[in-house]
Amino acid sequence: MIESTFQHIPNILRKGEIRLWNSGITTWQKLINTSEKHPHFTRKMWQALKKECIECQQAWDQGNINYFLQHFPEEIHWRFFPNFVDQILYFDVEMTGLDIQKDKITTIVAFDGIKLHYFVRNKNLEEFPRLMEKFTAIATFDGIRTDIPFLEKEFKIHFDKIHFDLFSLSRLVRLSGGLKQIERILGIQRNLPEKMNGLMAIFLWNEYQATQDPQFLSTLLAYNAEDALHLQEILFLFYEKLRKFERIPEKKLEYSPKSIQLDNIASKDVLQIINLKYGSEFL
Repeated sequence: MIESTFQHIPNILRKGEIRLWNSGITTWQKLINTSEKHPHFTRKMWQALKKECIECQQAWDQGNINYFLQHFPEEIHWRFFPNFVDQILYFDVEMTGLDIQKDKITTIVAFDGIKLHYFVRNKNLEEFPRLMEKFTAIATFDGIRTDIPFLEKEFKIHFDKIHFDLFSLSRLVRLSGGLKQIERILGIQRNLPEKMNGLMAIFLWNEYQATQDPQFLSTLLAYNAEDALHLQEILFLFYEKLRKFERIPEKKLEYSPKSIQLDNIASKDVLQIINLKYGSEFL
């Protein structure tokens, strides 16, 4: 839980945080309630610690998330996960390309922890921000570099939510590669061919626009949905790895697999058409 975090306080760092935990001071409130000065800290540093913990506790009690976004370095934002485990929207965005100036969003699939939500350009894309506003935090894979800039441009919004970017977290747990490679390392199985990728998603959208054949859109959404759906399990796994590595004094969070209704199915006939027309092997 984020209430166990002390290393953001000047001069405390990781070493000081461990000392506090080892002495039984595992939350801001416990430190606030401790009348005696800690033997490993000077009186001046202890006063600064207590002052900062009081401010953190007040901000937390008031639901002032911006306080933490401003005061906590991004590399420890993953510690928010237990506090907002049921308030995270997981999503993946597909675009016509990666040029922020000329390309645009085609589809978005979001997972709210219970069901999938589908958004399509020229159909209901504009409804996505309303769904997102219901959640305190978001989770993406490399969304900082791709999804978020496109969403901010598309909807003229600025993101001020806690953001669990699984690409950044994968580097903290010493994993490399893209989403599919990391899923394979973690033992997460895909229903769709692994060779299906972002380039294929562009081809599918182009064909859907040219033909209006719903099979192209359904196949695109099936791929988009699988990217979004696996983010929750990966975040659980990453959090547990980081929790154990940093020896955070809290219990393990258990991931419970869910049976999710998939409203879109990938068509092998459609993929064969894409393979023949664009000269790529996605099957």
